[in-house]
Amino acid sequence: MLRFKLEYIFFIGGLLILAIGINMMTTITSFGLSPYDSFFIALYQNFGISIGFWIFMINFVFTLIVLFWDKKQITIGTIVTMILISLFVDWVGSITTIMDTIRSLPKYITLICGNLFVGAGIGLYVSTNLCAAPQEAFVLTVAEKKKWTFRRTEISLAFLFLTLSFLLNGPIYFGTIILSFTTGWIIQAFIQVGTQILNRKNPIKQAA
Repeated sequence: MLRFKLEYIFFIGGLLILAIGINMMTTITSFGLSPYDSFFIALYQNFGISIGFWIFMINFVFTLIVLFWDKKQITIGTIVTMILISLFVDWVGSITTIMDTIRSLPKYITLICGNLFVGAGIGLYVSTNLCAAPQEAFVLTVAEKKKWTFRRTEISLAFLFLTLSFLLNGPIYFGTIILSFTTGWIIQAFIQVGTQILNRKNPIKQAA
């Protein structure tokens, strides 16, 4: 029962930490966009419609690939996770005290803390194995199929998005390069921490 409750604490807590990290990153868009956001903006700049549409389409593609490769990674929880992340991001963003504090920080501090929060949040909620958003489900599936670590798969995906954004003349900044090669390490570290605390018998592969 304690472990069951702890899993939900890690899941909700991880999503909240992720939401804080996302809000931190939105305050430094001219300094450190993630490779994913950079690619979404590049698609919008080249093909129009809306950024939200392209986010949905990329997640839809992730979902189709995962359904083809490993259906067990896509559940009703995947949809719930997407909704919760959106709600938490909007909720945190509406808290004036938090956002004013974030905006008062130097950009490089915000970049470091935002990256840490995003990585920690994803790592903790993924470590529960309860469910995953389409992107994380895709990374988990590829990692399992290729026998790669989550870290290696995440960094490879980030580099792919970075390359696609570059080819489409998307907005790439100093922080974008840093995020491409560091977030995966942070996620992997917190997956290991969460897994150890929850005492999993089959933790996500830790070897490089």
